[in-house]
Amino acid sequence: MKIQPVIMSGGSGTRLWPMSRASRPKQFLKLVTDKTMFQETALRVSPALDPSFLNPVVIAGGKHGALITEQLNEIDIVPADIILEPCARNTAAVAAVAAAWVARGKEDALVLLMPADHHIADAEKFRKAVASGANAAKEGYIVTFGIKPDHPHTGYGYIEAGDKLFDAVYSVGAFKEKPDAATAQQYLDSGGYFWNAGIFLFKASAMLDELAKHAPDIKSNATEALQKSVMSGAALRLDETVFSKCPSNSIDYAVMENTSKAAIVAPVDVGWTDIGSWSEVSSQEGSENIAAIDCNNNVIRSDGPFIAATGVKDLIIIATGDAVLVARRDDAQQVRAIVEELKSRGREDLL
Repeated sequence: MKIQPVIMSGGSGTRLWPMSRASRPKQFLKLVTDKTMFQETALRVSPALDPSFLNPVVIAGGKHGALITEQLNEIDIVPADIILEPCARNTAAVAAVAAAWVARGKEDALVLLMPADHHIADAEKFRKAVASGANAAKEGYIVTFGIKPDHPHTGYGYIEAGDKLFDAVYSVGAFKEKPDAATAQQYLDSGGYFWNAGIFLFKASAMLDELAKHAPDIKSNATEALQKSVMSGAALRLDETVFSKCPSNSIDYAVMENTSKAAIVAPVDVGWTDIGSWSEVSSQEGSENIAAIDCNNNVIRSDGPFIAATGVKDLIIIATGDAVLVARRDDAQQVRAIVEELKSRGREDLL
């Protein structure tokens, strides 16, 4: 069974401003390793590491085609295709486009749909988890991956595992919204709840069938937009008139919470992190352009300007050539409010 990786790279990464910008969102930055998170995502499913994987398809924002080509060239990966969205319509529309692309030429392959902005420390274990999920996906299940929680995180959605279907694969008992601290602790203590990684494995026909049942407008408009796509440089550009008619919805809401075919691989223990805010990024204290004296538990990073900090703790301090962010570390999720403020001021130069 061949697996077609499809990398979702349409996110804007507003909570990692000021380094994450519209022209180069967080997935294209080197925030964790010497590779960007987009490059890490492509490399962990490289055919050179596992021949069951095909060359990746990338579905991305309309302005990032050249950047994607550049970053894939740097790691010697040739994409099967690059598909550009003329507007953002959330992950259900991306799933529909991915399934339709595979169905028209590689219908025997399973689709592995992955966000471009996650860090996974153990790529080999991740590939083993995908292999475990393939047994269920071949039988028509839409498989997601449940990350083993190691602390009561309130910023992630959770999935409750149900009855066992295959080895390490279970039916989905329930999807849970981001909990408060007490509920998150209960989930951790029970052992039957897992972080929702937003990664999916499925047959193209299975996803298209479930979209037709539960989100027919998304399915019809997304597939038609692909049919009417045109080449734009080295990429396919979806038809804007049709794609813009897609309701904006996530796979979870549009499909997974409604289908009887939802399954989960669990527990997945691969060193997964959703780099959703600066609180999940390591500090660069000790680098040549940062001096931190008598400081504790800060995230301090710079892409150029020298930062000097003394006697501060629990802060986020990020500097770029044209902006500086200072925030409490426990308030990292609110950075997006700064982006909204900049939009209201018309400061497109800082976005």
